[in-house]
Amino acid sequence: MKKIKQAFAAGVLSLAVIFSGGAVLADHSVDTDIAVVKKGDTLYSLAKKHHLSVSQISELNDLIGTTIYPGQRLLLSGEEALYHKIIAGSFSKKENAEKRAEQLKKINIPTSISTAVIDGKTYYRVQAGAFKDKKNAVNQLEAVKKAGINDAFILSRGGLHIFGLKPGDAYDDIISRMGKPKKTETQLNSKSFYYQGDGAGVRAALNMKDGTIGSLAVYPEYLSPRMVPALPFTKAEAVKMYGDANKTKTVTCYESAKCEEVTYELDDFELKVRIDRYQTTVQFLEITYR
Repeated sequence: MKKIKQAFAAGVLSLAVIFSGGAVLADHSVDTDIAVVKKGDTLYSLAKKHHLSVSQISELNDLIGTTIYPGQRLLLSGEEALYHKIIAGSFSKKENAEKRAEQLKKINIPTSISTAVIDGKTYYRVQAGAFKDKKNAVNQLEAVKKAGINDAFILSRGGLHIFGLKPGDAYDDIISRMGKPKKTETQLNSKSFYYQGDGAGVRAALNMKDGTIGSLAVYPEYLSPRMVPALPFTKAEAVKMYGDANKTKTVTCYESAKCEEVTYELDDFELKVRIDRYQTTVQFLEITYR
């Protein structure tokens, strides 16, 4: 997520919500990871209430500027879920990655090879572990560098999710995070949520046994970037949020046009992001079990 520097001191912050009428106390969602902005809320007051900084809320929600709006749904957590991967080499040829992996295995450092697509080109990355505790990642990086691999580095990224939602989460989490839709349609084990316009902004397939989310698809075209700013609505926002894709391919979308579909893989999840034919707008995001 892009970093936005906040240059205002707390005493001079003028972060007022645009509203008509007097201010009332904020009434936040029961989901403590989400704040639903009410009249009178400011970034500063939300940050103070939830023991965060203004810059943390801005970074989590990809905010530009300091104005927030009634009804806006802001993430309040997420960065703590970072994974710290040790990247011990990135190669355009798979055989070179395999040689590097063997070099590390000889000194009992376990490795795996993953792919990353950068500017349309596939690279083979040698990964020497992934850690939630950054201290462990730093120790592993030192061990890799002692093996003579001085270009190794730590790559930190968050877990895969769409606005904090992923397979295995409770059905009610969709409502608590995305808000109450104007209407809901149910077909077998699938639910469609309509927030604005004629299309469903969110579709979820639910597990028959426990009712949890089996897969989740989000269509930004039928959602408001003002109300859910932490969703990626453009390709640039998706790249900033999720980083380099593991796979990319050209697919046929609407009217026989060619669109780009990128895939991210992490742990048990796979996230697909489809970009429109103009290479600018996100058509949909879908997260499933791998």
